[in-house]
Amino acid sequence: MTTSAPASNLLAVAASLGLFALTIYLLVVGEGVFIPLVLAIFIAYLIIALSHMVERIKVAGKQLPGWFCMVAAIVIFLLAIGLIVQLIAGNVRDVVDAAPQYQERLQDLLANINTTMTSLLPLSGPVNLTTLMEGLDLRSLAGRFAGALQSIAGNTFLILLYVAFLLLEYRTFDRKLAAMFPAKERLDRVRSTLAEIGQKTETYVAVKTVVSLLVGGISYVALLIFGVDFAGFWALLIFILNFIPYIGSLIAVLFPTVLSLLQFGSLGIFAMVLTVLAGAQVFVGNVLEPRLMGKSLNLSPLIILIALSVWGALWGVTGMILSVPITVIGTIILAQFPQTRPIAVFMSERGDVR
Repeated sequence: MTTSAPASNLLAVAASLGLFALTIYLLVVGEGVFIPLVLAIFIAYLIIALSHMVERIKVAGKQLPGWFCMVAAIVIFLLAIGLIVQLIAGNVRDVVDAAPQYQERLQDLLANINTTMTSLLPLSGPVNLTTLMEGLDLRSLAGRFAGALQSIAGNTFLILLYVAFLLLEYRTFDRKLAAMFPAKERLDRVRSTLAEIGQKTETYVAVKTVVSLLVGGISYVALLIFGVDFAGFWALLIFILNFIPYIGSLIAVLFPTVLSLLQFGSLGIFAMVLTVLAGAQVFVGNVLEPRLMGKSLNLSPLIILIALSVWGALWGVTGMILSVPITVIGTIILAQFPQTRPIAVFMSERGDVR
């Protein structure tokens, strides 16, 4: 008996590692299948969150019917998608076409900086910044971003199809759970787990969407006031990148501010654009979002960074956007089993998982 226990533990560890490796392999190989499905799940949560917001509206002191709230939420979502598609179609091609002009301005700017540094600093030879920045091809970067948007657009029909079936299943899902788990104690536990996953995911998706719209709107107005080219495109980019923890807001501010410098050649306008955009990000990210989100995520910042890196390596930018809600769901599931509960405690911010 004493020798069988270590062997059994070793076998369990080997099986766990094998299952983990198989999961990673399937996530990489099945990227084209899993990404639309996962996006559809979170879009469904967003629509459900919108329907709950509509439910709070009362007409003549009475609450609106549930079916009406759901239909209204779907209409609002489709109108928003239509606006985004129109914005993309009207701006992405213009940005790609204008990229070579800004590439030339960038090279001229780097050449001027190079000349200034050489004249001011006691260096033995010129500082060839232009050579160092040869790898920065604005047209290539714009083309890659346009390709990523086109790839998502190509899966739009499949994603919306998934969303439609998920919403249809939403009304009957609880009855299916009751049939799957006849034992009341187990059924209550599964319902509690799914309710927690739904509540946290819905909160994250709803709050993140609202604050991203807010910071995108503030940035759009600011860029219009300063006269920066393609203000709508940059506002859309800021909205999307704001879903990526930590680095997203930094990149979102960097691109339009650098463009303003290339467009106007003025450090004063560059500084003002940077101040306004960075100020909007700091206010929304550090003041408003924590108040709306509260402590509902309960994720360690270190775990968020690790999740960002892992999901980014697996699924690119889409993986970065989805990294936080996927990790939240994983933490909740791990907390339900005694064997994996310590992992959930380690991943949490406060260590108090249920």
